[in-house]
Amino acid sequence: MSEAPQRADEAARRAALAPSDSILLEAPAGSGKTAVLTQRYLRLLCTVDDPDEILAITFTRKAAAEMRGRVVRALRRELDPGDRNLEPLRTLAEAALAHAAARGWRLEREPQTLRIQTIDSFNYWLAAQLPVAAHTGGRLEVTETAGELYQRAARRTLLAAESDARLAADTGLLFQRLDNHWMNFERLIAQMLAERGHWLRFVAGADPQLLCQRVNDSLAAVARARLAALHALLPAPLRARAEQLPGVAPLGREPSDLAHWQQLARLVLTREGWRRQLGAQRLGSAFADPACRERLRAVIAELAGLPLACTLFLELRRAPAAQLSAADAAAIEALARVLSHAAAELHAEFARVQRVDYTYVAGAARAALTEGGEPTELALRAGLALRHILVDEFQDTSLAQVQLLEALTVGWQAGDGRTLFVVGDPMQSIYRFRDAEVGQFLKARDTGIGAVRLAPLRLSCNFRAAPALVEFANEVFAQIFPRLDDLRAGGVSYRASVAARRDAPAAAASVTLKLFAADPAAEAAAIAAHAAALRAAAPAGTVAVLVAAHAHAPPVIRALEAHGLPSLGVDLVPLAERAVVRDLVQLARALCDLADRAAWLAVLRAPWCGARLRTLTALSTVNDPQLLIEALHDPARLARCDARDLPHLRRVRDVLSEALRLRPTAGTTDWLETTWVRLGASDAYPQHELTDARALFAVLAERVGARESTGRRILPRCSNTSTAHRWRLTTRCR
Repeated sequence: MSEAPQRADEAARRAALAPSDSILLEAPAGSGKTAVLTQRYLRLLCTVDDPDEILAITFTRKAAAEMRGRVVRALRRELDPGDRNLEPLRTLAEAALAHAAARGWRLEREPQTLRIQTIDSFNYWLAAQLPVAAHTGGRLEVTETAGELYQRAARRTLLAAESDARLAADTGLLFQRLDNHWMNFERLIAQMLAERGHWLRFVAGADPQLLCQRVNDSLAAVARARLAALHALLPAPLRARAEQLPGVAPLGREPSDLAHWQQLARLVLTREGWRRQLGAQRLGSAFADPACRERLRAVIAELAGLPLACTLFLELRRAPAAQLSAADAAAIEALARVLSHAAAELHAEFARVQRVDYTYVAGAARAALTEGGEPTELALRAGLALRHILVDEFQDTSLAQVQLLEALTVGWQAGDGRTLFVVGDPMQSIYRFRDAEVGQFLKARDTGIGAVRLAPLRLSCNFRAAPALVEFANEVFAQIFPRLDDLRAGGVSYRASVAARRDAPAAAASVTLKLFAADPAAEAAAIAAHAAALRAAAPAGTVAVLVAAHAHAPPVIRALEAHGLPSLGVDLVPLAERAVVRDLVQLARALCDLADRAAWLAVLRAPWCGARLRTLTALSTVNDPQLLIEALHDPARLARCDARDLPHLRRVRDVLSEALRLRPTAGTTDWLETTWVRLGASDAYPQHELTDARALFAVLAERVGARESTGRRILPRCSNTSTAHRWRLTTRCR
């Protein structure tokens, strides 16, 4: 790697840590953006009076847990000696700890005070600030499986049409377009309700004719942009000659000229490319004239010499009309009224079952911050309380999420010490199906977010991939991505990366395409044979096999085993189904409910204790009047246990009793992890399974941090109240 890109990259990393600057950082794959986020977070901890003044949000629990884990490990001085960012992290962590000590914080012991959370959990917190829990009549209970609720609302909407004349006319029009298929109509409405975050703001309480006007305005703008590009591409003499062709004139730049341009595209192109056969049977009787055919041939020859002309004309052939037809406008108006009614039915269903989905929570969060287009008192308070906001994976933000950031930063002014830091890679935007719009990244880079202007920075060094792979990606993707950024279409041009690694072999990257027609066994055998060849060439190397679905993995694993190649499945088994995680969950349940006999038996059977079945039978019988924690303190019950289990039982009993004593004053995640370690669990499982345990603790830390900030608890405090020598908890695990 040349020194110039490296110096520019290092300068961008230093600038990203400036605690008084609002920044948009473009960080491609392998550039170490999480390290930059972690360093900035630690740097900001040195400048605030309370950790709550910093908010870091991302879009997945995994990403939030990873970021929280990095920050906590840095504060606990548990850094990886091989980390290339070791020294900066160590210096920043020591400064943050010194600042914390001066203010009485215990960040390394109480990581839940760090506000690092997902956008969904932050929306939940905001929505919970509304009176009567965002108008649902009680506390918000979020469900991740709301499909049945959508279906009920869709069915009630169609049934309501039987007694509502206006709704009956609208559904009747739409039934005509759906071949009177009731179940299909119901299914489509339910699907639209699941995606109402895309359209509800344009439909609820709005005139459907205004929606049609918005669609027409968008169609006209798209047509105008396409025609402007073509008009600029074709020289004036060429346009003049093209206008002499039948049905083409005039070739202007207004939407009204779209039909003429599309006629030209039909004349000069086929599905494969430039037209070669110019017979009248294909083009019409006007081209029976040889002179007309020669004019067309000359136009095609000139167009073929223009860069991008073929691509632009092919896109033009597929372009929609510049205005809705009367029938389509009527259908959209009817659909808007039907969907508006369906949304109202869904909200009634939410109130009925006392459950909501994440889309509702996001809407309630925005309602908590804005009212009638003006910031609420909560928005002003939140904006004053928050001094720094960090947003990860910003390329996957939606318009609603950007509006949330605008509401949070309302009233911020340049130089007041409050900053917004967003980081992402527009080339990796993959969540358009969730209303994410990469155009928001481009717009924020150019004009900022609300009143906050962002200084653009970019990283270019790739520290993850071998140089040959970086060069391969640069060559291939430069041909795939658009040449220019297009905010309206969400098009992003490719930015080349610079290979920073020098420890990898210089072998060139290659791609081999093999097709297997509905023969999974042959495909798996070919993969295994290729993997065996790669391992033979580089015995110390590793080979990764990516599959599209879990069901595709077993044949490949069997084929690898047939070649004598051991394999390790990554993310093939859900975290909840892994042995160490199941044991941890049972431990949490047992500590949260002393009467949960199944959980307590699982704790005693787990690898850290391994009690025999004879022992478990002695400690727990049918309709047993004693809790298991009481039985462990009962000498008579212990006397009936297998003598070989007694040392383990006493050790586990003492650890769990101490854990119950400490629970009221301990942080949830640290308390559970400490108990787990004291039980000897870290020595009871293979090393590769401990990674699953760390993943669970990271997720729990992220969830607990979000919920405890709202007053809710994942694991409740214990109570020592007892009745007739029974110990019970006052609340159960949520």
